[in-house]
Amino acid sequence: MENTQKRKFGLLTTVAMIVGIVIGSGIFFKTDNILSAVGGSVALGVLAFIVGGVGIVFGGLTIAVLARRDENVGGLITYCEMTWGKTLGYLAGWFQTTLYYPPLVAVIAWVSAMYGSMLFGWTDSKIVLGMTFDFLPEWPFPFTVGVWVISLSVMILFFIFNAFQTKLAGQFQSLAMIIKVSALIILGFTGIVFGNPTTVVQFADWGMIGGGLFLALVPIAYAYDGWQVAPSVAHEIKNPKRNLPLALTFAPLLIMVIYVAYFVGINAVLGPTQVLELGDGAVSAFAQKFFGAVGYRIVLTAVVISVLGTLNGLILGYIRLPYALGLRNELPLSNKFASVDSRTDIPMFSAMFTFVMSLFWLALHFATTVGVIVYGWKVFSGISVDELSIILIYIFMVLIYLGVMKDFLIKKVGNWIQGFVFPLLAVIGASTAIYGGFLSPMVATYLVICLIVIVGGLFIRPKTR
Repeated sequence: MENTQKRKFGLLTTVAMIVGIVIGSGIFFKTDNILSAVGGSVALGVLAFIVGGVGIVFGGLTIAVLARRDENVGGLITYCEMTWGKTLGYLAGWFQTTLYYPPLVAVIAWVSAMYGSMLFGWTDSKIVLGMTFDFLPEWPFPFTVGVWVISLSVMILFFIFNAFQTKLAGQFQSLAMIIKVSALIILGFTGIVFGNPTTVVQFADWGMIGGGLFLALVPIAYAYDGWQVAPSVAHEIKNPKRNLPLALTFAPLLIMVIYVAYFVGINAVLGPTQVLELGDGAVSAFAQKFFGAVGYRIVLTAVVISVLGTLNGLILGYIRLPYALGLRNELPLSNKFASVDSRTDIPMFSAMFTFVMSLFWLALHFATTVGVIVYGWKVFSGISVDELSIILIYIFMVLIYLGVMKDFLIKKVGNWIQGFVFPLLAVIGASTAIYGGFLSPMVATYLVICLIVIVGGLFIRPKTR
């Protein structure tokens, strides 16, 4: 297994990749879901953010232990192989290639289109890219034809961008991180200073801790999701045994602080009731209340760039996954997946495959939204493609954490804090998200779908590797 790609990403780009993927969409359009799960209690929401943050803070510290030992292609594939063997590594790679990355890419492309349409005032069902077409169907916003056209266009643009301009894609990731972090800090600070945080954060609500807290961990897990992407480009990071662990340590802490500040700030200004009523539009109402029409557009522009940064980072990592499996001869046509274009330094066959997979999931997202709401396709009712794979990715992460603990017991990891304490706390944090996921009424459907796809992966795996 020989990597032929160049090392081109520094520490800042690696941190930007983690922060830029995690912060970008979930915090904006899952805030109302979190509030709804905890019955409108801001204090319980803050607690849920902290509990969920434990999973990525100590998860990052645990992955950093493995990152210092190995810099091969594959990220989580490599770490599963290091801890439990090649079969689990293959299953982790196959799961991420088919069920994890592509639905996230599809949904986040749609989210960017939704906020972009809000920014330009293209929310009418007859408008596509600012032009009016009277023959278009009356689909409700944010599921209008215009939003789907923008979703597809953005997806195509960023796949081309990452396939032909990798360095520029990395630079855009850094720029997007700066913009999104600045916007969230400004919004959070403004809300805390000029709002009423002591009124909305009633700590007496903590007596209500129960199923709602854990149910909130499902959308929170989505809001925190994506930090696992950075290891997938470890083979392209300069001095990865130093830079990747540093990024995995610093970025999760920064994310948790920013999330809590924004969550408290927006509720301090609008109040939980209004946040729940406004749903995905809460951030724009928050911005308009304090900054007026011009400020509203500036903040919404920052939100769009923020979401596009998440999309860019996901695609950047996703393209390299089939490549990693191809290098291991774990896929049919492995030689094509493992081939890197000498001009672009990108595995082009892998890039095309990942685009097709993302396109399929965009169509499935259409079926679970417009198909259900407008056409009554009951077979897709209740399915959220962005939450389908959350439980399973955390199960894979728990297995890696337990593998680090196993390595500590057999003396492969000498430091007891890194080899036992960090992974134990990571397991606890991830387990809360898994438990919350099992409270979802659709969990059985999600697990059956995931199981069918994973078992199918075992059948297509080449017999001779």
